[in-house]
Amino acid sequence: MAASGDNKKIHANAQREYFRTRVAAFLQPIPEEILARTQRIAESADLSKSSKILDVGTGTGAMIAHYLSLGVKEKNITGVDLSSEMLENARKRFPNVNFLKADILDADAVIGSPDQFDAAFFNACFGNLYDQKSALQKTAALIRPKGSIIISHPLGKRFVRALHESDPDIVPYLLPEKDQLQIWAKELNLSIAEYVDEPNFYLARLLKN
Repeated sequence: MAASGDNKKIHANAQREYFRTRVAAFLQPIPEEILARTQRIAESADLSKSSKILDVGTGTGAMIAHYLSLGVKEKNITGVDLSSEMLENARKRFPNVNFLKADILDADAVIGSPDQFDAAFFNACFGNLYDQKSALQKTAALIRPKGSIIISHPLGKRFVRALHESDPDIVPYLLPEKDQLQIWAKELNLSIAEYVDEPNFYLARLLKN
């Protein structure tokens, strides 16, 4: 039986390979209705010109244009992703953003000092994580007190469930129900500030206490 660390590595390698072969799909124009939802996600964190952002599973940088539209400076955005190919395209689009090839479960060691970000976003990636609770714990350490962690998907829980059912190795988890988030929040010194579960939209915003 594989050890936990081996399983984590196997999972990360599978994610890298999956997204390596699908970069072109993520470079296609995003429909206006989806852009409106991702803008809504970015706006949920009350960002300002001085905000420092951690974009987890940044991919080709789909969320970054939204942060910039809210006045956030490129130099104050850090995008983290496992895929070299995704990050290559993101760097071309946003050359002044700080991009890191890393697993969020290891990113605290890569990023360094705690309490440095005002908000962290997990958009359209939370179901893909190896360990959702640990990812929240690691991220919370990087967020300033009263900072936000946003878990979101512009197509909602049903879409993620369909992905999970079709390929559970790549999407091993569903998006968390509110009661599950409440349990994690209590254990990790977080609180739920907002929880939206609509047919085609999901957003949970946690605050660091």
